[in-house]
Amino acid sequence: MRYKSTERLGVNATEGIILREFDWIFREQPIVDVGIDALIEESEDGNPTGKFIALQIKSGKGNFSLSRDKLTYYISNIHHNYWLNFDIPMLLIAHIPETNLTYWIEISQRTIKKTKKRWKVDIPIRNKLNIKAKEKIAELLTDKNYEYQSIKIFKGEDIDSQTVYDIAEKSTCLEDCKDSTIKTIELLESFTLKSNESSEKFKYFNEIGLTFKSPRVIASVGTYAKNMNLASKRMENECQIFSETFGAGIFAFEQAIMVHFFITQDIENVQKNLKSVETLPSALDSAIKGVNFMQESISKLPEDYKTLIIAKKQMMSVVDLIIDEYKVAKIIVGNLIESSNKLIEKSANKISYKKP
Repeated sequence: MRYKSTERLGVNATEGIILREFDWIFREQPIVDVGIDALIEESEDGNPTGKFIALQIKSGKGNFSLSRDKLTYYISNIHHNYWLNFDIPMLLIAHIPETNLTYWIEISQRTIKKTKKRWKVDIPIRNKLNIKAKEKIAELLTDKNYEYQSIKIFKGEDIDSQTVYDIAEKSTCLEDCKDSTIKTIELLESFTLKSNESSEKFKYFNEIGLTFKSPRVIASVGTYAKNMNLASKRMENECQIFSETFGAGIFAFEQAIMVHFFITQDIENVQKNLKSVETLPSALDSAIKGVNFMQESISKLPEDYKTLIIAKKQMMSVVDLIIDEYKVAKIIVGNLIESSNKLIEKSANKISYKKP
């Protein structure tokens, strides 16, 4: 996991505001780069109230589309599904190092808007994270915090048996997302075979002197466009399944890791869990390469026919979506493995230090 100074600036700036202006408690998330960067806890006269809000912190202009009155943050389907599984209030924090200004918005069904393929959150420029925002943010706190299992896990407190079973069941979603990746590759291979068949047919048409305006050629182009449309729809559906199952699965997997670290102190089980996902980044990398190859092939298709232009545009859009979602998943898993291994190493050093 590479060190990124811009991201660190965002975390440091947010922590400073929470400590200095809110006089609240800031707890950075030990397992980083999944979906939550920190938890903040309300404090009254120096006494923690047990009321928490989760933070996702993004830093740098490059993360946002900037306009005169708002910052727009585009959300992957994976992060959207991850956030939907979280059971406490959440804020998206935007830090712009160039101006040293920090903004906030609640992450909720109300503020997350659907785009054509993904999601977005608009952060009004007026939503600056400072002492003036404290009262409004405090309204998001709830007395039900003590019921939130995510908080109990983070604090190392015992969780109820239902949560344990839910985590175990939802962790199996990662197997579903692996199956979806395999299915996507199969769809790619199937479409590639049909594309090769069409190429041979068009080559034959050229040899016998048919022009691109020939009814026979136009009909075959229509069939090729139909096959492309069907493939793109099926691949988009698999991408949606992948994002949903990965988002739910990685959330549960992260919780399982934290349970073993902070509640049971079962490092052996942590290592066992990590082994179950350590091949996923390389598998995703292979899938990305396959999709990239297809993308290059499709981009070279001629644009002499309207039906083919429309099909090509749709397929390129779906391929872009798949690549983006796979890249997000690869980064998340890689960083989760690395940060977990660092905690294992830290834990081992503590045990070694205690030995006489």
